Parts: sequence; C-alpha cells; structure tokens
Amino acid sequence: SFINQLGHSPRHILQTLLSSRFFPIGIQIRAGDQTMTRTNVPFDETTILKKFENFFNCSQQIINTNIKLFRETNQVPIVFLLSDDIQIRQAALKRWKFSLECFQSFDNKCQSNNNSLNILANSNPVFHISYANDRILALRLGIFDNFLFSLCEQHLFSIESGFGRFAVFASLKLRNIYSFFHNEQPSCQNQSIPLATAGYHWSGI
Repeated sequence: SFINQLGHSPRHILQTLLSSRFFPIGIQIRAGDQTMTRTNVPFDETTILKKFENFFNCSQQIINTNIKLFRETNQVPIVFLLSDDIQIRQAALKRWKFSLECFQSFDNKCQSNNNSLNILANSNPVFHISYANDRILALRLGIFDNFLFSLCEQHLFSIESGFGRFAVFASLKLRNIYSFFHNEQPSCQNQSIPLATAGYHWSGI
C-alpha cells in the first residue's frame, strides 16, 4: 500500500525516488541514539519542527531557487526525510505529507504548489544496531535507508552524522552539500560545500 500508517511504505519511497517525474531532496537529521529507544512519548509538533527548521527552510530555498528548472524538466520537487527520531518524521508528515494524489498525478498538478515540501518518509521507528533484538535486521534496514538517501539529487544532513555522510559520498552527485547543527540559523545561504571539499574536510579523501 502507498500509506504505511502515517508515512509511506518502503516500496513507494523507492518507486518515487527512482521516478524521473520527481526531483528528490534528501534530509537526514540525527537527533541522537536515545531517541530510538523511547516509545509513545507525547510531543509538540510545532516545537520539534522549530528546532530543526534550518533543514526544512533550506529545502524550501533550494526549491524556490530551482522553480524554473523544475518547470523546464516537468519535475516535482519532493523531500525524502530520514531521522533516527520518529517524532521529527511524524511532525513533518503531519504538516507537509507527500500525497497519494500527487504521486498518481501524471500531469504533475502538484507541481504548482511549491510552498509544500512534499515530505516522503516512513513513520515507523528505526532500530539502532546496538539496541535492537535482531541486529541483522537493523543492519539491513540501515543499509536500505542509506541506499534510498543516496538516490536523492540534493542532500542536507546533520553535521555530526556519519550515517548521512556515507550515503552522500556514495551518491556522487556533483551538487553542493548542506550540513547543519541543530538550532542554527533557518537558512542555507553560505552553508554549502562541494563534494570534493567535503571529502577532504570530513574524511581526508
């Protein structure tokens, strides 16, 4: 099915990211390992999105900057969101969920609404390999998420995240990379660096 509870199923995430009809922008937010072990904790959506608004605002700025390109290529910008914190994904989906109607629209009617981030995300908890009962399953799911993230055309991720960084390098997209701390200025101006510079800065490549 297209909908996996609040979010999207892995199959439809993969189908969407592979489709030439969409321009996927990838966001990977590392909130901390402790967020993987909490369950059913109430949270305020506005507060949690405010904490990470630099990621979402930067995505919107990238979309606004490339509106002409999207019209010329007849593509719809979407945002694939990965995070260890289920609350971030749930809050973003409730506000900007990528709809089934948009996915099925062959004339790209949703292209005209560039004020929506069209969030594509799974709303299920993720497993840390150190805490999971089934470590092999946790590893497989993590590798698959990395693969999905590498399919995105543009990448934004937490500056302290090795998980997100690996997928960005594996994608070999020749576009600038954006990395943020939490609660930074809600903008991506002057925050990007080229792939080659990032490789040297972070891993000595």
